Amino acid sequence: MLDTIKALRDGNHLAFEELFNNCYESLCRYAYSILKDMDEAEDVVQKSFFILWDQHKNLNIQSTINSYLYRIVHNESLNAIHQTKNHQEHNLKYLLLTNKDMNNTIENIESSDLQKSIDKAFTLLPPQCRRVFEMSRVEQLTYSEIAKELNISTNTVENHISKALKLFRSELREFLSVCFLFQLLK
Repeated sequence: MLDTIKALRDGNHLAFEELFNNCYESLCRYAYSILKDMDEAEDVVQKSFFILWDQHKNLNIQSTINSYLYRIVHNESLNAIHQTKNHQEHNLKYLLLTNKDMNNTIENIESSDLQKSIDKAFTLLPPQCRRVFEMSRVEQLTYSEIAKELNISTNTVENHISKALKLFRSELREFLSVCFLFQLLK
C-alpha cells in the first residue's frame, strides 16, 4: 500500500486507475448504506476519487489508502445529506412564501372583483326584493319580522329571498367555482 501512496504522490495515473477499479464498487456500497440512493452514492464516490487525485501531491496518509478513501466517502456522504436537507428546507420555505404571496394576491384580486360583482348583482334586484334581502341578510331580521314591517306575507318574503339568491347564484357563478377550487387548493 505504501507503494500505491508513493505512486499517487508521483502522479502515476495507472496506480490511480488501479485503485479506482479495485475500490469503486465497495465504496459505492458503503456510500449507498449511508445515502440510500445509488446515483448519489456513485456521485459521492467519484467526487471522493477526485478529491484524492486533487491532493495527490500532498498525500499524508497515516493509515491505509482504503481507510483514507472510506473516510473521504463517509465525510462526502454526510455533506451530501446535509446539502440535500438544506436544499429541501430552502425549497419548502420558498414554496411557502411564494404560496402565501400568491394566495394574498389572488385573495385581494378576488375580493375586489367579487365585491364589484356583488354590488352589480345587488343593483339588478327590483327595489322591493333588494329591501327584503337587505333586511334578511344585513339587518338579520326573520321572515316574519320582515313581513310584519313591510306589511307583506311571509310567503312573499320567501319569494323575494329566493329570487335574490337565484340572481346572485347566476351573477356570481364564476366566482363560486373559483372560490370552490381555491378552497380545494388551500
